[in-house]
Amino acid sequence: MAFGSGAKFGKMGIAALAASLGLLAAPLAVAQTNTIATAGYWKAFAGKSNSGTPLCGMSATGKGLFFSIKVYRGDDDMTVQLGSERWKIKDGAKQKVVMRFDREAPWRATATGFHFRDGDAGLEFSVKTKNLESFLKDFAKSQKLRIEFEGSDVDGWTADLTGTAAVTVAFGNCVEKRL
Repeated sequence: MAFGSGAKFGKMGIAALAASLGLLAAPLAVAQTNTIATAGYWKAFAGKSNSGTPLCGMSATGKGLFFSIKVYRGDDDMTVQLGSERWKIKDGAKQKVVMRFDREAPWRATATGFHFRDGDAGLEFSVKTKNLESFLKDFAKSQKLRIEFEGSDVDGWTADLTGTAAVTVAFGNCVEKRL
C-alpha cells in the first residue's frame, strides 16, 4: 500500500520542486561510484538497479539502520526502503509504518518485508505521484524524521535530516537528466 494515488507528478515535477525550494544548483558531474552529492549523513546517487534499470536516489546509513528513497526509470512512484541488521521479518510480510517530519502531519503506509542482498531485513513502500511533491518538500526542509512501526515491538527511529535539502537538489537534477 502506498501513501496515495493519482495524478502523474513526473520527472520535471521533481526538478520543479527543487527549484521551488530555491535549491537548484549547477548540474553535478556523476562519478563512476554513482555518488553524486553528500551532505550530513545523506548521499544522493545515480546508477542502475540489480536488474539494470536506471535509477536516482538518496540514502543514509548508520547504527545498523538504512533509509533510502529511489525513483526508477519508467516508474511513476517513488520507492522508500527502510532496513535494519537487527530486524527479523519474512519476505512479503506487511508492516504499518508512520513517518513524521518535524511537527508535520504524519505520513502512513503499509510496507512489505524483503531482504537486501547482504541478508539484512528491509521494508519497502511507495509514495504515489500525487503526494511526491509534498513528501520531498517535507524531506528537504525538515530537521528530524521520526519513524514508528505500528502494531510491532520494533523500536522507532529518529533520523537526522541535516543535509537533505542539498541532496534533494542533486536528486532532482539526476531525475531530470537521467530518467
